[in-house]
Amino acid sequence: MFEFRQLRQYVVVAEELNFRRAAQRLHMSQPPLSVAMQNLESTLGTRLLDRSRHHVRLTPAGVAFHKDAVRLLQLAAMAADRARRTGLGQEGTLRLSFVPSAALDLLPGVFKRFRHDYPTVHLQLTAETTTRQLEGLRSGEIDLALVVGPVFDAGGLQLVRLKAQPFALAVPASHPLAGRERVRLRELAAESFVGFPSAEGAGFAAAVLSVCQEAGFLPRVVQEASQMQAILTLVAGGLGVALVPASMARLHMEDVVLLEIADRRPPRTYELVLAYAPGNDNPVIQAFVSIALRTARR
Repeated sequence: MFEFRQLRQYVVVAEELNFRRAAQRLHMSQPPLSVAMQNLESTLGTRLLDRSRHHVRLTPAGVAFHKDAVRLLQLAAMAADRARRTGLGQEGTLRLSFVPSAALDLLPGVFKRFRHDYPTVHLQLTAETTTRQLEGLRSGEIDLALVVGPVFDAGGLQLVRLKAQPFALAVPASHPLAGRERVRLRELAAESFVGFPSAEGAGFAAAVLSVCQEAGFLPRVVQEASQMQAILTLVAGGLGVALVPASMARLHMEDVVLLEIADRRPPRTYELVLAYAPGNDNPVIQAFVSIALRTARR
């Protein structure tokens, strides 16, 4: 088979139709170029160039080969460029899973900036609970997960703290507190709570328990749901109150009022954390993590 070096040489000769000028463009002397073209013709088993003292022209076979040679060189350049871009995380696929509540606040800005900086990267997105996300990372089904911390069973996963998110109190519209804008946590000590199951998200459940303990009580959980929208639905039905991400206010669910928590201490928060397996060599992971960190800091 011929070499790509011969293809490049032939394309220049076909463009110049002059061995002297072609040799100058290729930064080589004329005799080796002439020998290279003869070897190419020998390999192909047909004449590509009609040579005389006064001119060089392409044979019909030479015209056809020139078109294909140009395409092959273009494909080779595209392949090299794609390899470089993929190695830099500028091209490829990222399988990302996230907790749904993050999609209401943080993720839209991250996606917008990522799409601007990496327009050729394909995102495969799923929304899952933290427990299922960690399982997906360990099985290799996903590359990166936006989970709720603290993550107690990281099991060797790499964790990147992204942002502290505030809590809000969700109450039924008919609740005595619904007319307030702010409420102190200790006022909820006697309330029935709709909770998030620890089996699906130990970090969020632990964060809720911690802020209630700091306020001097343990929440009396009467019902659980593994999706925040389901929790709000149960609150709307009067089954109890719930501590939820403040970003859930963007849903504007009927019959539910979200109140600000107004303790004197710093705002009650939980953590959003990016997690990935250290052995995953997908370069897009670090590209996304970098943009997520910059977006969160803004």
